[in-house]
Amino acid sequence: MEFQLHFDELKSIIDTENDQELSLTSNSWEIIKNSNSELNNWLSEDQFGLIFSNISESKHCETVFVFETFERKYKHSGLTKRLTEQLNLKWSEFDKFQCSTEILYFYMVPKSLNWVLYANRDFWQFAKSN
Repeated sequence: MEFQLHFDELKSIIDTENDQELSLTSNSWEIIKNSNSELNNWLSEDQFGLIFSNISESKHCETVFVFETFERKYKHSGLTKRLTEQLNLKWSEFDKFQCSTEILYFYMVPKSLNWVLYANRDFWQFAKSN
């Protein structure tokens, strides 16, 4: 059975009302901030390796969840939708995601919610609980 994570579950660790920068609900998280890759939408392969080399989900190629920070409203149907993705946490899948997605700003988290990657057009931030 595949695990699902919903955007509202992020509210336990993130202030999702402030999507211009990563805003955590606790001060005990360590945050790293850096500029986006010049060659990729968000992370270069080296940046990805530096961030995720010691993360268990990366070591075991586990599923992580990516959520767009806002809901889109479609004019024709009037429906609102938040774009989401699931991927196994390895460089090839992340690179495929960042090269093909329509998501502009995102939160990426594991099901344990013990770390988060936030990225927008200018920079990315990574936070991990201590």
